[in-house]
Amino acid sequence: MRKEKYWFKLDNAGKIFPAVSKDNRSNVFRLSFYLDETIDSTILEQAVNKTIPRFEAFAVQLKNGFFWNYFSENHRYFKVEEEPDQLCKYFRSIKNSGYLFKVYYLKNKVTLEMFHAITDGAGALHFLKSIVFQYFKLRGFQLQHDNLILGELPASKKESEDNFVSNYDKNNKIRLKEEKAYHFSGETFKHNWVFFYKIRLDSKQLIALVKEKYQATITQYITALLAFSIYQETVDFRGHKKPLKAFIPVNLRPYFDSVTLRNFSLYIKTSFSSEREWTFEEMLEITKESFKEQLIKEQLHGRINALVGFEKNWLIRMLPLVLKTIAFKIGYNLLGSSINSISLSNLGIVSLPEDLQAKVLDADFVNAGYGVAATLISLKGQTNLILTSPLKDISIMNFLTQTLIKEGLKVVVDTNYKEGYDEIL
Repeated sequence: MRKEKYWFKLDNAGKIFPAVSKDNRSNVFRLSFYLDETIDSTILEQAVNKTIPRFEAFAVQLKNGFFWNYFSENHRYFKVEEEPDQLCKYFRSIKNSGYLFKVYYLKNKVTLEMFHAITDGAGALHFLKSIVFQYFKLRGFQLQHDNLILGELPASKKESEDNFVSNYDKNNKIRLKEEKAYHFSGETFKHNWVFFYKIRLDSKQLIALVKEKYQATITQYITALLAFSIYQETVDFRGHKKPLKAFIPVNLRPYFDSVTLRNFSLYIKTSFSSEREWTFEEMLEITKESFKEQLIKEQLHGRINALVGFEKNWLIRMLPLVLKTIAFKIGYNLLGSSINSISLSNLGIVSLPEDLQAKVLDADFVNAGYGVAATLISLKGQTNLILTSPLKDISIMNFLTQTLIKEGLKVVVDTNYKEGYDEIL
């Protein structure tokens, strides 16, 4: 049973987001399930409010202390909303009963949008699965959870742990220093509107292609293909002094035996010089080598220690929050946005109990980042590659799509773009 009074420190990854987020950099990501029926918004709202108390780490509001932001308990009633046109929009929690997530409905789609200060994609997926499971229970369906729905299982204190701090070892730090990366230029849509481009692929076809033809993983293949598409279609990249750098989030839970629902992921990266000619195969080999070198527990642990060590620095700890906010903004520009060109996040296969599989038809995972952000999510034999961008030029998406078709893959495309948007947005 949830305590009436509790509070959490923000985890190591989450601390920066309240300082650097704004209208054009929301740090909000989205998960959606498409159901086999039109959503009853009243029942959905009941389902959310029944689910929230089980997830103590999400039932919070953001508070300002003298030295740090912190989360305190939030017992307010939560209201669902009809999905707006703009995805991953920056929202102010004061207008959302203090909560740092949104739940939307649109026809047969349920959407969870989450502020990254609370959790990452893996944590949010547990929450959405539990909401949808509760929704169908309230609809009168008899469902077995098969131990795949966290909301139906007893809560654990380990779900609220900051596993960055619990795995900290001051004697095993690595140096975090990065050169600046190539950034896109070009006209953007107005009002912080984000272009959404979804490519639906058959998972078996895709796996066969990347394993048999390229001896790679899906994440490696799509990372290299996105980089090659940018190399081919972006006029100002070739000869640019800064490299194209792709950041790929890694779920740390399997490496450190973690069940936390809070942020617990790190980026690995791959980099491509702008001062040479590239083939796709060369970019893929560089990507595979980068993954091999960085996806080692010792390397990941060293980066955790470096990040937590910065947080534990006595000078940083003594700064009041107002000065920490300034320091975080400077640090984000030096070690965040300026060193990253593109990102690709693969949430993997969505595991659902048998009783729920027929009721969830499709899933989206969306991260609206700077330039071009890509995500992957798989469900029921289909893999969705979703690209988002504030840029009006969609030639990168077109090149990537045509390449997948030439590879022999069956491709189905969906988008939120409509004719005339480039004139009115």
